[in-house]
Amino acid sequence: MVSRQFPKLSFQVQVLALLLMKNRQDITLIEVNKLKCHEQVVESHVKEVMKQIETDGYLKRPVIAEDTNYIILDGHHRFTALKRMGVRKIPVFLVHYESDSIRVFLRRKELMKDLIKEIVLKRGAERILFPPKTTRHLIKNRPKIINYPLEKLI
Repeated sequence: MVSRQFPKLSFQVQVLALLLMKNRQDITLIEVNKLKCHEQVVESHVKEVMKQIETDGYLKRPVIAEDTNYIILDGHHRFTALKRMGVRKIPVFLVHYESDSIRVFLRRKELMKDLIKEIVLKRGAERILFPPKTTRHLIKNRPKIINYPLEKLI
């Protein structure tokens, strides 16, 4: 199967190409206005991310969002940078937030003692943002790099 799809490439490159194609299949293009943040961003970091995306010409890593209300779990700075760049759609890896494969860690323990998934979903749906880097989501099998061309987003 591999050699028929990419006959002129080495076996290792063929396998890598198939893995990248599979990874892309897990990505959904979501309209910017449908995505909701649950954390604030650091302005200087947004500017750095914008510069990096413009320099590269593509988005390296997707935004991660939950699959019901499109609340962003990871990628607030990428989202904000792309939104300011005028993109209409953003590559998103959607996850079922209630899944046991997703764990949430509180980075700022002084804010809440019992941060749970429902609070993240509620605040995101109501657009009540946490301070930057309040939560950290560990998601199994998340795509690492997607190199999605910027021109396909505008």
